Amino acid sequence: MNKQIGSTIVILVLSLNVVMASPPGGQTGDKVDGVILMGQAFAFILKEPPGWILDTSAGKSSGLHAVVYREGSSWKDGVAVMYVRVLYKNQDRKTLDDVIQSDIKDFKDANRNSTVSPMRALMTRDKKQAKMRRFHDAQNKNWEAVAYIDQPCTVAIMALTSRTESEYANSLPAFESFVASYFFFKELAGSQ
Repeated sequence: MNKQIGSTIVILVLSLNVVMASPPGGQTGDKVDGVILMGQAFAFILKEPPGWILDTSAGKSSGLHAVVYREGSSWKDGVAVMYVRVLYKNQDRKTLDDVIQSDIKDFKDANRNSTVSPMRALMTRDKKQAKMRRFHDAQNKNWEAVAYIDQPCTVAIMALTSRTESEYANSLPAFESFVASYFFFKELAGSQ
């Protein structure tokens, strides 16, 4: 119980530091601003790209921690949108590579004509390496870039998904900026 209270206090202090360290209008230098996403065993910050909105409620019913869509659009109607989900490591998914292989298998099992290809890794704000994959769903004509970021008990998954290849290409720089904004605080008490 005391560890849980201590972790909550640490997160609150970090939250206040983030708000106080953030100049109006965004990031400068090494200062971090953005939205803190917290779960049972994790806390990290993400900052939406310019011209995009980060929404922590629209994707909850789908098990997503946050969704991101262009200003003037919505999660439901956007041609290209981004989302964040966190998977807890377990007996079947003990490592980052296990999570990636499981995603690839599930994707290809759904449609054998779909393809998955590696992309160059991205560096996050806290100097973690995000492993990247490109998914193309041939049946539904959907394109996705997916970033996998290893955490002690979980894997953070960030994805850009688009209904058109051109909008996928246009949105990829914003997605890369989004992935680069990732900043992990620490593992929280009570983790699985």
